Amino acid sequence: MIDKNAVARCFGKAAASYDQHAILQRLSSDKLLQHLPDALDNNAYNTAVDLGCGSGALLPALANCSKQLIAVDLSLGMLSHAKQHHKLTPPVYWLNGDAEALPLPTSSIDLCVSNLALQWCDDLATPLVEVSRCLNQGGLMLFSTLVAGSLDELTQSWSTVNSHRHVNRFLSEGEIKSALLKSGLSVESFQVEIQTMYYSSVKEVMQSLKGIGANHVHDKNIKPTTQGELRAFKANYETLRDNQGLLPLSYKLAYCLLRKC
Repeated sequence: MIDKNAVARCFGKAAASYDQHAILQRLSSDKLLQHLPDALDNNAYNTAVDLGCGSGALLPALANCSKQLIAVDLSLGMLSHAKQHHKLTPPVYWLNGDAEALPLPTSSIDLCVSNLALQWCDDLATPLVEVSRCLNQGGLMLFSTLVAGSLDELTQSWSTVNSHRHVNRFLSEGEIKSALLKSGLSVESFQVEIQTMYYSSVKEVMQSLKGIGANHVHDKNIKPTTQGELRAFKANYETLRDNQGLLPLSYKLAYCLLRKC
């Protein structure tokens, strides 16, 4: 079981530094919005939800295409940060809530967008079923999530150091598709892409994860990592430098568009 309180604390602590490090999140949010079938500037949706809104990168675009907007996040700290930094024209309602138990009425929304948030749920099918409950007929669910193979460089570099869990387990493409079927929503599109980020040092790699609050590892061994183990991990990672002298960190992302028929 995922410790939601621990996840919320990590993201809350990272609220102030999030935008500085959230390069991948901005890239994926831009890519995600390209899958929307309607224009982003014509009030196509009465009520839109940003599920796991984080620092609010998606909010301006969603505000342009909806008459009212609901921002939902598990982390009260992150939600407060987003509220302070986004002054939007349509009414915005800020909800501290869990995607697996949405604090929204049945058949109350027309669009739900979620960028790299649902991998923090115990069972992907649960938030999808919840969104389906909240969607009006013909409503859309558009989300991105991480797929197995993400952060493989970290996994590889730790593999010979110790047997502890240092990287969260992500769902395979097959497991994601199974969750889509359980949701009861119609799959309009499903696309998987690899996005590789590059860093100058191992320290920078780790700061990129901590800076966005994504450094919480589920079921992590309580035994602390020793300095020797940390040195061995860094030495292993150093062997992955490319021809430009940079260290890669790869993410495998699934982009999904679903409709309630």
